Amino acid sequence: MRPFKFRVWNKVSKKMHNPQAISFDIQSCDPFAVSVPGKSWDPVGKYELLQWTGLTDADGLDVYEADLVLVSSEAYKVHWNEAQAAFELIAIGSSSQKNVSDIPSSKVIGNMYQNENI
Repeated sequence: MRPFKFRVWNKVSKKMHNPQAISFDIQSCDPFAVSVPGKSWDPVGKYELLQWTGLTDADGLDVYEADLVLVSSEAYKVHWNEAQAAFELIAIGSSSQKNVSDIPSSKVIGNMYQNENI
């Protein structure tokens, strides 16, 4: 089984965190609480949960949902496509797409929460 990794964007403090733990409802499998360093449990609604794609960029950096990656001098956002149940790359400023197989040759340049100006 592949490992599951998450990071979380705190919507209130506007900071990215690596969570210590995420608690899921046993019956629905929906997340309901998040624990980040220095804090106790907070309701999941305070955070955006961002899942690891399972891939790393050309520099070996883990690539997460909502990351911005540079592929052949064009910026793309890593996006989860619910209908296809797969990650995809969507070009910033257009609707062109690339397959996530391009991630290993890309470079992470930020994420959509901390780099809104890209």
